[in-house]
Amino acid sequence: MKGIKINTNIYTATIYQFAVALILLWLSRFAFAWYNWEELSCDSFASLLKLSLSGLRFDLSAALYFNVLFLAMRIMPFKFTERPVYIKVSNIVYLVCNSLLLAINIGDIPYFRFTGSRLRWSNVENIFTDSGIGGIMLSYIGDYWWVYLLVIIAVVVLITATLPLRVHTVKISTAWRCVMMLLFAGACFSGMRGHLGRGIPLAIPDAAFAVDKAPQINVVLNSPFCVLRSLNKSKANTEPVVEFFGKEELCALRNSVHNPSLNANLCKRNVVIIIIESGGAVFSDYLSPLEKVEESGLMPVLDSLARKSVVFKHTFACSRSSQGGATAILAGFPAFDPFYFMLSPYNKNELDSPAWLLGENGWSSVFFYGCKHGSFNIDQTAYAAGFREIVDLETYGNMDDFDGNWGVFDIPMAKYVVKHLSAKEEPFIASWFTISAHIPFNIPDNWDTSAFKHPERSPERGMEYTDQALGVFFDLASKEPWFMNTTFVITADHGSRDLKGRAEDTDYIRNHIPFLIYAPDGSIKPRMIDDRIISQHDIGPTVLSLLGYNRPYVSVGTDAFSADSTIVAMVRSEGAFTVFSSDYTIRMDKDMNRAEQVFCHTADPLLQRPLSVYDTCKVENAVKEAQAFMQDFSLRLNADRLSIKKENIPTE
Repeated sequence: MKGIKINTNIYTATIYQFAVALILLWLSRFAFAWYNWEELSCDSFASLLKLSLSGLRFDLSAALYFNVLFLAMRIMPFKFTERPVYIKVSNIVYLVCNSLLLAINIGDIPYFRFTGSRLRWSNVENIFTDSGIGGIMLSYIGDYWWVYLLVIIAVVVLITATLPLRVHTVKISTAWRCVMMLLFAGACFSGMRGHLGRGIPLAIPDAAFAVDKAPQINVVLNSPFCVLRSLNKSKANTEPVVEFFGKEELCALRNSVHNPSLNANLCKRNVVIIIIESGGAVFSDYLSPLEKVEESGLMPVLDSLARKSVVFKHTFACSRSSQGGATAILAGFPAFDPFYFMLSPYNKNELDSPAWLLGENGWSSVFFYGCKHGSFNIDQTAYAAGFREIVDLETYGNMDDFDGNWGVFDIPMAKYVVKHLSAKEEPFIASWFTISAHIPFNIPDNWDTSAFKHPERSPERGMEYTDQALGVFFDLASKEPWFMNTTFVITADHGSRDLKGRAEDTDYIRNHIPFLIYAPDGSIKPRMIDDRIISQHDIGPTVLSLLGYNRPYVSVGTDAFSADSTIVAMVRSEGAFTVFSSDYTIRMDKDMNRAEQVFCHTADPLLQRPLSVYDTCKVENAVKEAQAFMQDFSLRLNADRLSIKKENIPTE
């Protein structure tokens, strides 16, 4: 049985086909909003609809860019454009380009949870640095099958809505065809730029004019538009300089030059930094920022170690990405989303990171990351931070321990790390980045999960397996001669991004990560420190201080033990910062000039009740500290002044 045929001219057919793609792109925004509702600050469906209508011009711009080849093929002023074969070819171009358009927007629905912002070109580059990306994408079908289904449905709609069209010949002159081409081209050019009468094209920041709260920007925008507008690497993956204070006032507010105390004496002690993938503090009974009615028992090894360590209760991740966390911990400065250090023009800056500084004083260094070389630029980040030896999947060499997606299972890697360190000359600085708590949470086949609280595949199961790996590591390490001369730091690359649908999926809870320092020789007395706010980039200065590092250096972080330690931590989502102080969680406007919402996280850790009355002095001080930090950091990053070697070089 033949389907219904619709006869029309080439111009009407082209407009209709483009409209179908545009409407599907616009509608996919509602799926995005539904899945990420808690993070978008939409008060109602009416609010969502208003924001979606504001997003139409962003959709129009993106759709026109993706359809530029299709439209160019259709509006050329020649009669052969109406021939059946040519129409079929242009339809294929239409389907390919718009399938990609919709796949990007729909695929970003769950990926947004990992980044807190619409997709950027830097995200795309970061994703495709892993040579096993094809297998990883396939492995996600089990968890995100509905995303693949939505893409398939969208493509089917494209096909079924446009295939019945049959183009007939338009009896007009070549001159009129030229006129039609110019009209189409002019309309398309205006739509791509996003507005008439202005020299600057529509840009990502323009979405801010349509919202009341910064997170709503994500509703107005679409992911294909953001990818296209961030293609210019020189601008897209940079941290623009911000200025809130004069030079003297900024110097009075903060100083990133660290001068040693008069009695500093460098101790030739080993350092091992363990970075737990997705290791949100909420999984630990001892470290969780929430008061738990009963213990979960998910991470007994970590909890046991924490009770023998110095623990900084309120430590916050600065990023949702692994590369962002690795940059902060290893290189000593934040990589606020969606900024990726190794994909930026700053990746050759000189750094005063712990591995560089200690390496100049006789420490050897090694970074263990059991993934493929280049995976998400993590190993390159470690190398740029001064780790001269990199152990990856290829170095490890035994594919029997490969998890099928990311790299070496945590427990065999734990054994490898201990054996490798035992062969190194002391003192050394080492870091081990675990991987098994990353989605899809694979553990070895036939692994005994009888003692697991969550034997089913889940974030909890991944964390339980990683906790067992910590137990194996410390059990084996304790038998080695270097163990007692080692300071261990345990932290995480970022908090858990897999809490969707749970009450604890808030900025305050999600970004809490472990930061504990364990000295098995008893040189550091165990205690819980909960009276200050700590960021990932404070870990490096804290380690250097513990070792008695006795030379000046530059770091935007501070020694967590110091009375002058940082009083705020920050995380950025879609260009707007959330600031954490001892008393408040503060959501800033996009320009970082004022507080949009203030929460008392001690009384309201789930951030359900924004305050109408609060201590304005404390909030203003926290905002001021955050502004000063961002100004100092952005100035230093752009002027290549994150090393003491560059500190006294004159700048314009």
